[in-house]
Amino acid sequence: MNIKLVIEYDGTNFYGFEIQTGKRTVRGEIESAIFRLTGEKIKICSASRTDKGVHALAQVVNFNTSSVLSLEKIRKAMNAILPDEIYIKDAVRVEDSFHARYSARGKIYLYRVLIGRSPLRRDYVWEYRFLFDMDSLMEGASLFCGRYDFRMFARRDEGICNIRRFDISKQEDEIHFEVEGDRFLHKQVRIMIGTLFLLARCKIDKETIIKMLEGGKGMIALAPASGLYLKEVIY
Repeated sequence: MNIKLVIEYDGTNFYGFEIQTGKRTVRGEIESAIFRLTGEKIKICSASRTDKGVHALAQVVNFNTSSVLSLEKIRKAMNAILPDEIYIKDAVRVEDSFHARYSARGKIYLYRVLIGRSPLRRDYVWEYRFLFDMDSLMEGASLFCGRYDFRMFARRDEGICNIRRFDISKQEDEIHFEVEGDRFLHKQVRIMIGTLFLLARCKIDKETIIKMLEGGKGMIALAPASGLYLKEVIY
């Protein structure tokens, strides 16, 4: 039976999603819970390999099991085993051909920026304390929309991505960025956000971003992991 799980987690105290020797990871906790429940040593497939400190509202994983337990019993039992930072929101049976990563048609990421400070929210936002121009953020975000090679806005990876939309909204004392694309490179969203704030503080200009999208060099910045959420995986 091929099972798809939709998972919410607080990434603050994890060293990312993927297994790392001697480190506490989201995948490690999920696979351990499956083993405790079914006795099977299973390697799950994930839609996204989130970094240390990154959160998820709807991460998707799938795995094959020979367990005879019902889907609802599997969901409830795993939630009883997993740490409080991880919650299985849904468990459904899918076709054998379904793969959490390769079947995905796109992803949506949310990034939260707090204008100021908040001890209660600091692990879930980027506390931003510099003056910036909101109009420049809006104009800069539109530059990223389209099909480009984002290698200059990534770490390690390279390749073509199609950014379908890059929305910005003001939510009381926070600014929310919502980015939808067919795929994303390593740290791409955080680098795009960080670079937009360079633009909004007049550290770079729009021409620099355009040049980098065409393969040229320029200045970038990496926004903190704390503000990033995997919001949705599109199938």
